[in-house]
Amino acid sequence: MILTDLFEYIGKRIRVYLNDGRVLEGVLEYIPTYSEMYQFRRVKHFYIGEESFRCHHVEKVEEI
Repeated sequence: MILTDLFEYIGKRIRVYLNDGRVLEGVLEYIPTYSEMYQFRRVKHFYIGEESFRCHHVEKVEEI
């Protein structure tokens, strides 16, 4: 999946199927920069809760 495909789901509750077999469910966040505002989390990663992933790890997305 490409970056712009996932941007349309930011702030929405989704289910994500990753290529390592994990399935994550929750509100999608994106961390654009390394700063205190984003709790110094990994840059250019998507988050659902405390789990992070990159767009190329995503096989499928479902909006809940």
